[in-house]
Amino acid sequence: MTEQESVTLAVAKLSEITAVGIAEIKGSLALLVQRADHADRRVDELSARQEREHQELADFVAAQEVRLRALENDRAGRAEVQSASGRRAVWISIVIAAIGLAITIVVTLLNAR
Repeated sequence: MTEQESVTLAVAKLSEITAVGIAEIKGSLALLVQRADHADRRVDELSARQEREHQELADFVAAQEVRLRALENDRAGRAEVQSASGRRAVWISIVIAAIGLAITIVVTLLNAR
């Protein structure tokens, strides 16, 4: 084998090694691009899910606040009703006591005659 053939063979081998290396690099890059695309899609999905869940939570909190205000208003209304009922009970007691006193006075006056 002459030096020229030897150099040609070495260049061909080097060319083959380089082609294989470039093919491996391209395959690795394609895999990395695929993984990056998958990661981007997953991030987008998770971001959308997070936004959806955040909105659902905000809606739930708002509904609970409305419910709480309604319960507080109901409780205040009940307190007013109980207070009014208590005042009525006091007045009824006073009226009954006054009627009892009036009856006692009338009976006493009738017995005194």
